[in-house]
Amino acid sequence: MTGRRTRSRSGKGTLAWAAFFLYVGFSLFAVVWLRTAVVNLEYEIGKLDKLRAALMTERKMVVAERASVFSMEHVEKVANKRLGMGQADRDNMFFVKRTAAAGPHRASAVR
Repeated sequence: MTGRRTRSRSGKGTLAWAAFFLYVGFSLFAVVWLRTAVVNLEYEIGKLDKLRAALMTERKMVVAERASVFSMEHVEKVANKRLGMGQADRDNMFFVKRTAAAGPHRASAVR
Protein backbone atom coordinates (compact mmCIF):
# COMPACT_ATOMS: atom_id res chain seq x y z
CA MET A 1 0.00 0.00 0.00
CA THR A 2 2.78 2.39 0.59
CA GLY A 3 3.86 2.15 -3.03
CA ARG A 4 0.44 3.03 -4.31
CA ARG A 5 0.19 6.05 -2.13
CA THR A 6 3.57 7.32 -3.26
CA ARG A 7 2.75 6.80 -6.89
CA SER A 8 -0.57 8.60 -6.72
CA ARG A 9 1.04 11.52 -4.91
CA SER A 10 3.75 11.85 -7.51
CA GLY A 11 1.11 11.73 -10.27
CA LYS A 12 -0.92 14.49 -8.69
CA GLY A 13 2.22 16.48 -8.00
CA THR A 14 3.42 16.11 -11.58
CA LEU A 15 0.06 17.22 -12.89
CA ALA A 16 0.07 20.22 -10.56
CA TRP A 17 3.60 21.19 -11.60
CA ALA A 18 2.71 20.82 -15.27
CA ALA A 19 -0.39 22.98 -14.79
CA PHE A 20 1.70 25.53 -12.89
CA PHE A 21 4.31 25.73 -15.65
CA LEU A 22 1.61 25.96 -18.30
CA TYR A 23 -0.03 28.77 -16.33
CA VAL A 24 3.29 30.64 -15.94
CA GLY A 25 4.11 30.12 -19.63
CA PHE A 26 0.69 31.33 -20.73
CA SER A 27 0.93 34.33 -18.39
CA LEU A 28 4.34 35.29 -19.78
CA PHE A 29 3.06 34.91 -23.32
CA ALA A 30 0.02 37.08 -22.50
CA VAL A 31 2.19 39.80 -20.93
CA VAL A 32 4.58 39.86 -23.89
CA TRP A 33 1.68 39.88 -26.36
CA LEU A 34 -0.06 42.73 -24.54
CA ARG A 35 3.16 44.75 -24.37
CA THR A 36 3.70 44.23 -28.10
CA ALA A 37 0.14 45.34 -28.80
CA VAL A 38 0.66 48.49 -26.72
CA VAL A 39 3.88 49.34 -28.56
CA ASN A 40 2.16 48.81 -31.92
CA LEU A 41 -0.68 51.09 -30.86
CA GLU A 42 1.83 53.75 -29.80
CA TYR A 43 3.45 53.59 -33.25
CA GLU A 44 0.02 53.84 -34.87
CA ILE A 45 -0.88 56.85 -32.71
CA GLY A 46 2.41 58.51 -33.68
CA LYS A 47 1.71 58.00 -37.37
CA LEU A 48 -1.82 59.35 -37.05
CA ASP A 49 -0.59 62.35 -35.07
CA LYS A 50 1.91 63.19 -37.83
CA LEU A 51 -0.84 62.80 -40.44
CA ARG A 52 -3.12 65.06 -38.39
CA ALA A 53 -0.43 67.74 -38.17
CA ALA A 54 0.13 67.55 -41.94
CA LEU A 55 -3.60 67.81 -42.61
CA MET A 56 -3.95 70.79 -40.29
CA THR A 57 -1.13 72.56 -42.16
CA GLU A 58 -2.78 71.75 -45.49
CA ARG A 59 -6.12 73.00 -44.14
CA LYS A 60 -4.55 76.33 -43.20
CA MET A 61 -3.10 76.64 -46.69
CA VAL A 62 -6.47 75.87 -48.30
CA VAL A 63 -8.25 78.42 -46.10
CA ALA A 64 -5.69 81.07 -47.06
CA GLU A 65 -6.05 80.19 -50.75
CA ARG A 66 -9.84 80.35 -50.51
CA ALA A 67 -9.63 83.75 -48.87
CA SER A 68 -7.45 85.05 -51.69
CA VAL A 69 -9.77 83.63 -54.37
CA PHE A 70 -12.85 85.21 -52.85
CA SER A 71 -11.22 88.55 -52.15
CA MET A 72 -12.85 91.59 -53.76
CA GLU A 73 -9.74 92.34 -55.79
CA HIS A 74 -9.71 88.87 -57.36
CA VAL A 75 -13.46 88.95 -58.08
CA GLU A 76 -13.08 92.34 -59.72
CA LYS A 77 -10.22 91.10 -61.95
CA VAL A 78 -12.25 88.08 -63.05
CA ALA A 79 -15.29 90.25 -63.77
CA ASN A 80 -13.20 92.63 -65.88
CA LYS A 81 -11.17 90.04 -67.81
CA ARG A 82 -13.43 87.02 -68.28
CA LEU A 83 -16.89 88.55 -68.24
CA GLY A 84 -16.02 91.87 -69.88
CA MET A 85 -17.61 93.88 -67.11
CA GLY A 86 -16.42 97.32 -66.19
CA GLN A 87 -17.13 100.09 -63.73
CA ALA A 88 -20.72 101.25 -63.91
CA ASP A 89 -21.40 104.77 -65.20
CA ARG A 90 -23.91 107.00 -63.49
CA ASP A 91 -25.90 107.19 -66.74
CA ASN A 92 -26.31 103.39 -66.90
CA MET A 93 -27.72 103.02 -63.39
CA PHE A 94 -31.42 102.57 -62.75
CA PHE A 95 -32.93 102.88 -59.32
CA VAL A 96 -36.00 100.82 -58.50
CA LYS A 97 -38.41 102.01 -55.89
CA ARG A 98 -40.09 99.54 -53.64
CA THR A 99 -43.88 99.63 -53.79
CA ALA A 100 -46.51 97.83 -51.83
CA ALA A 101 -47.32 94.40 -53.12
CA ALA A 102 -50.51 94.02 -55.15
CA GLY A 103 -53.42 92.40 -53.35
CA PRO A 104 -55.25 89.31 -54.48
CA HIS A 105 -57.11 89.71 -57.79
CA ARG A 106 -60.62 88.34 -58.14
CA ALA A 107 -61.72 87.02 -61.47
CA SER A 108 -65.43 87.02 -60.77
CA ALA A 109 -67.55 90.14 -60.45
CA VAL A 110 -69.79 88.64 -57.78
CA ARG A 111 -68.89 89.44 -54.24
